[in-house]
Amino acid sequence: MKYAASIAVLLALMVAPALSDPTVDEKSTTETSITMDGKAYLIHTVNRRHDIASFFDDRSGNGEMKRFLVETELDRVTREADDEEIDTQSSVLRVKARPLTATGLGDQAMTIETTADEAFVSGPYVVADSWGCCAEQQSHEVFSLYTGKKLFSATGAGDFGDWLTMGKKGPNYQQRIVAAHLAFTARDVVELGEDKSVVGLITYATEAEPLQRLALRAPDGRDGDLPLEWTPKLLWLTKREPEGIDHAFFEQEGDAKDVYTGITLRLKLDDQTNIDIPLVADRLAPTEATLPDGYSLNEVKVE
Repeated sequence: MKYAASIAVLLALMVAPALSDPTVDEKSTTETSITMDGKAYLIHTVNRRHDIASFFDDRSGNGEMKRFLVETELDRVTREADDEEIDTQSSVLRVKARPLTATGLGDQAMTIETTADEAFVSGPYVVADSWGCCAEQQSHEVFSLYTGKKLFSATGAGDFGDWLTMGKKGPNYQQRIVAAHLAFTARDVVELGEDKSVVGLITYATEAEPLQRLALRAPDGRDGDLPLEWTPKLLWLTKREPEGIDHAFFEQEGDAKDVYTGITLRLKLDDQTNIDIPLVADRLAPTEATLPDGYSLNEVKVE
């Protein structure tokens, strides 16, 4: 019996996994505090989460996998009462992303802070969602994990809004992205500014930084009803796909300015209203755009 027991212990030790100290050991926490304001509850929550972002960086032509440990913290205060609708007093997103390697976490962190109701990590992007209320639509603020820079805000169909992409043959893929923020959303003043004649902002970007922003003005602006009736869609118009596609690929090598040219960006607002902007030498050309009567398009500073 002693011999059999010893054999059993030995076998158990043989199959037990070897334990070692973790390379990274981070903990996500949740905090809640509640105070009373008369008969209303003021509920303060701080929710933290960790995600691993993994993506292939081929910008230099010598592609490499990159990984980040991304901590998102949503700091929200809501007011609740029996005779009132739930009111969000504030909702702040804080992001800290640190490079992850086999030896652990890098010391240098990218930090992002914005207002948001929800956050997602997808590939090289951190997406901060702001929910719409009543007639407002949802908007998606997109940041790059290559640089920590804000790329754009997007509205429209899709998990993170309506995006177009574009690529070319190597040695560098050099992807381009187009997205648009169109009224009405809870973030219109932040994204479009105080000038209510501006109803949309179109951004042309790489995965690392924005390259161009174009402001769209429409009759009556945000004081009118027209934007509420739009069913917007972005399309690339090419010789091969004259009806439009959401991803254009050039079977051509060379600099982006020599390859990305000769196609058209279409912003389709509804079945009758199109805005067509030529792409010339890796730049959208608003001065050559075809616009409906009363609309205008101009380039604004990229910050």
